[in-house]
Amino acid sequence: MTGELPNLASVLEQHGLDGVAEEPLAHDGWSGARITRLTRGDGTRFVVKRDSLARDWIARATNDHPELREALLVRAAPALPAPVRLPHLAVARDGDEIALLMPDLTSTLLTWEAPVDEPTVDRVLAALAALHREPWHAALPSAFPWTDLETRVLLLTRRSAARYEAAGLPVGERFRLGWEAFDRHAAVDARSLIDRLTEDPRPLFGALARQPRVGLHGDLKLGNAGLAADGSVWLIDWQMTLVAPAAVELGWFLVCNVAGLPLDPDATLERYRVAAGLPNDAQWAAERDLAIIVGLLLRGWRKGYDADAGLTLPSGWTAAEDLRWWGDAAVEAAARRL
Repeated sequence: MTGELPNLASVLEQHGLDGVAEEPLAHDGWSGARITRLTRGDGTRFVVKRDSLARDWIARATNDHPELREALLVRAAPALPAPVRLPHLAVARDGDEIALLMPDLTSTLLTWEAPVDEPTVDRVLAALAALHREPWHAALPSAFPWTDLETRVLLLTRRSAARYEAAGLPVGERFRLGWEAFDRHAAVDARSLIDRLTEDPRPLFGALARQPRVGLHGDLKLGNAGLAADGSVWLIDWQMTLVAPAAVELGWFLVCNVAGLPLDPDATLERYRVAAGLPNDAQWAAERDLAIIVGLLLRGWRKGYDADAGLTLPSGWTAAEDLRWWGDAAVEAAARRL
């Protein structure tokens, strides 16, 4: 989309990394991407993320571009609103794979599924609110391969899990077993709602179509945010970026970060609303309701696992109480919106 990519060897040479040994870097991603660390002679550390359609099940499931959505975003270099920043230094080709060179942000990135304090939540929510408030996405090429909204929202349903399992992907069994745990712990009306939306999600997408569309990161788990000393918030892993209602991002943020957030869902959403400068009106009420429905549809399977494990969350709720709240809230929201 934006011309021929340089080869990785030349990019590494430009950054003084020619011949520097790479070491595997452990990370909490689960798409299949490979990440290595390189340490330059002056002690500066970098990471290289290698990915491809062949390597990455999420890229395939979301119909990603052969040059990968995240890499194309980096090359387009949109002017993101402060405090949000992209950390990438270069995009290159390494054989059949796309490589992203970045500074090593290990010391600034938050740890996914580890508790954080309220000031940290507020910094991430302020960045998220800025991202949603500004039309940064409008500057990208018209042919940019945004993630399809329906694909993103239905990525982890039972039907999707069955497809992944049939294709031999281990994540398929993981999601299926999670949904079976959800069935063991969730109330009947919550199970009925998820079954109904899995079978026919059109009412949900109809309700989402009535909400404003904004540019979303698409996968804002806390582990994808780094807090810099100058107040910037680095955001990595943009492979599911899309243009859609904020409810999609908010629902995912709440459910994928439940092991880290010290606040209950409504308290977290209220802090986002204030940070975004949104009035507490009918439109916000709809956004809140749809975030709850989307969140449960995306990650009810994990809430089943957590309830099985008998966890207590940083919010002070047990996993069983959390699942009960989400089920009740989603059923009530669906009655109002779907």
